[in-house]
Amino acid sequence: MPAIDLARLRAQAARLADFFFLPEEFIKHLREVLEFYVNYTLRTVENVAPGSNLKTYRTPPAVLTQIQNELRLKAEEHPHFALELADKLWDEGALETRLLASYLLGRIPPQEERLLPRVSAWTQQIRDPEVRAALLTTSLSRMRKETPERFLSLAREYLHPERPRLWSNGIQALLPLVADSDFENLPAIFDLAEPIIEEAPSALQGDLADLIVALYRASPNETIFMMKQILSTTENPLTAVTMRRIAPDFPPPLRNELRDFLRPQLTPRPKPEDSADDFIDESAAVKADAPPSPARQIRRKKLDNTRLIYLHGSQSSSQSGKARQFAEKFPGMITPDFSDDFDEYMAQLKKILGRKKNWTLIGSSYGGLIATVYAAQKAEQVRKLVLLAPALLKAPFGKYLDDLPPIEVPATVIHGTADDVVPLDEAREYAEKLFPHLRYIVVNDGHRLQEAFNELNWEEILE
Repeated sequence: MPAIDLARLRAQAARLADFFFLPEEFIKHLREVLEFYVNYTLRTVENVAPGSNLKTYRTPPAVLTQIQNELRLKAEEHPHFALELADKLWDEGALETRLLASYLLGRIPPQEERLLPRVSAWTQQIRDPEVRAALLTTSLSRMRKETPERFLSLAREYLHPERPRLWSNGIQALLPLVADSDFENLPAIFDLAEPIIEEAPSALQGDLADLIVALYRASPNETIFMMKQILSTTENPLTAVTMRRIAPDFPPPLRNELRDFLRPQLTPRPKPEDSADDFIDESAAVKADAPPSPARQIRRKKLDNTRLIYLHGSQSSSQSGKARQFAEKFPGMITPDFSDDFDEYMAQLKKILGRKKNWTLIGSSYGGLIATVYAAQKAEQVRKLVLLAPALLKAPFGKYLDDLPPIEVPATVIHGTADDVVPLDEAREYAEKLFPHLRYIVVNDGHRLQEAFNELNWEEILE
């Protein structure tokens, strides 16, 4: 292999790009360039890539990178020709040509209807790990960045519970999205990842380790919470076994947090302090006319940040000012993203809370309405409600509120006198009707409670 002269390589790649619209000529001249840079010291008689069934030119990565750079703009400006050339490159059947085909797919607009069929078909044809990774990452790069919701729909298809043979593809596709610091909808990723991690198929140990490590780097607190919840509630005996096998790949802080949960259990697994009453006993008989237990309501426990959850308002998110402030003040607290649709919001919340008890729901505005209705339905799971300017309004939410029974969960409402979104008097009337154990804090502030947030003693309010 001759030493790489960058000026010469650029000229060769630029000349090659001139044949972009002539696939047959492009392939012919591409072979010449790849042969020119063959590393004969590594080339074998069979000339097959290790761990693969693909022939390879043993060309240095810098050569392909330069060719890709020359093709990028043309592929983006002429997606039809990019697809035609990608097909020819794929059919050529070499490691380098298929990597180049995968790159061209990644420059095609995600709206192109022929993109996903090629990704799906080619991933089923290939066993080479490098090409497979390129198809699931590089080929989907524009879809991941420009249409993240469409990309998540694809990931859901890969990770469908009834399609375990595609789970590895789904995990591989998710990794770049998890690592993207600009991506904000991490709760959706956790929702997709949790059932796969709990299933813990031994054949996917390497993929699961990569996914858990990526999630931890993106959001340590949420990952620790998810892993503890899985390990403490799963009925799948293989979950802990697989997690013990891959634990050496975890970052040390995560490994330390999970040590007790991963240790083989000869006796019942130890639970966190003061958590003996941590789960709902669904087998216990509940008398319809049994009075609420005052002892349970007034029992004080050490505050567990992992049982604090913030429910944001309509058209808000986990990146709102209050959500970030709560997350900073109470590390380990959960601040998910929710849908604005009432039924979807409620379904998402039920999935997150599961069967665990002792939750403190902090609901802001529309999130306060959700928290109120949830506490009416699942009072046995809720330790306390903290409602910030809750949307307890006759219009348009009377249909959710008017038939609610008294809610025995202790509730603290914080409301501003200058709130021009949720009238204080109307919300207070509802609150006093619904909550027998109510503390109402009125502050001199607006709907967002920006000034009051820093003045309130949140430790005391949440305790």
